[in-house]
Amino acid sequence: MRPPPSLPCPTHHPDAELLSRHAVGTLADGPALVVATHLDFCPICRQQVRAWEALGGALLNSQRPVALADDALERTLARLEGVHLDGKPLTTDVSAPALDPDPVLPPALRRQRLGPWRFVAPGIRGRAVRVNPAQGYKVMLFRVAAGMAIPMHGHRGQEYTCVVDGAFSDIFGRFGSGDMAAVDASVDHQPLASPDGDCLCLIAVRGRLRIHSLLGRLVQPLVGL
Repeated sequence: MRPPPSLPCPTHHPDAELLSRHAVGTLADGPALVVATHLDFCPICRQQVRAWEALGGALLNSQRPVALADDALERTLARLEGVHLDGKPLTTDVSAPALDPDPVLPPALRRQRLGPWRFVAPGIRGRAVRVNPAQGYKVMLFRVAAGMAIPMHGHRGQEYTCVVDGAFSDIFGRFGSGDMAAVDASVDHQPLASPDGDCLCLIAVRGRLRIHSLLGRLVQPLVGL
């Protein structure tokens, strides 16, 4: 289920490098999920990703075949049967999470394992999105009440954001449904939710935020960002 065609196309997009890395699967889980959420809203970027995927397929087809290892078939069959060659069970959890019932969430998010909503600060609630912690990213859904601002903050690493519903404004302009932003350690900003309604955003952060307000520093341990 994608947003109705009558909705305007997003105006803030991931750059070509992010789209190409998403297409070839080299993004970490956090940024990849933010880009995938944007793609659910944006036909322009979906078309670009399809072009990158087609290019990758053509490059693979142009490569000379390489002989498989002698035990390649045995190893493949062992994985299909759920055991290592030494007889130990595989520990990888391949079960798919149940679809989240929230109708506001686009397909990329409804397939994820989501934690419960929790209080973060007055007018702000957060919901964890479970990704591989070894990759260094934390991913959250934030719902910010109409007219409320997230505390002024900077970054010690990358921050990727996609608006799922509503809108916010910061030093880079207005971001509505489907719009995506990527900022680094050089940026300090204070996103402000639109006065017209709550803003629901997906955020993937690498490294802890640099919070510039006392309230923000007090609630930071609750969020873990």
